[in-house]
Amino acid sequence: MWPSAKFVDDSVAFSRMPTEEELDEVAKNFDAVVVLVDDYELPYSLEEWEKRGVEVLHSPIPDFTAPSLEQLLEILRWVGSKTQEGKRVLIHCMGGLGRSGTVAVAWLMYSKGLPLGEALRRVRSLRYGAVETPEQFEVLRELEMYLSHRQF
Repeated sequence: MWPSAKFVDDSVAFSRMPTEEELDEVAKNFDAVVVLVDDYELPYSLEEWEKRGVEVLHSPIPDFTAPSLEQLLEILRWVGSKTQEGKRVLIHCMGGLGRSGTVAVAWLMYSKGLPLGEALRRVRSLRYGAVETPEQFEVLRELEMYLSHRQF
């Protein structure tokens, strides 16, 4: 298993951006990837994933910022559809802390019904410093409010 990937459950992990030299190894372990970096941050094209049979959702979030609630829900729904197909999903940003950490926390809240505090503790136990900014924490609070009112 690629050592930079931190699994939050059996199917979903988050990490820093793999280098081009690591793509083959990562593609052996993951069927889908959520790329949270802007185009200018990418050292290779997204087609490099697709050439290796990895499905890609490119949902850029500027560094040290947070997605909107709508963007976050779009990402979570995509990850959910891939895991329901039995696929392993890697969520990555540049350093593997802020953007990917935020989505990893959101995934635990969305898929496991965990409260924000518990989801954040679990993710930070895997990667200290995950969720870096007040804006990232705030969108997680918005998600918690949204999920508490969601009809099942």
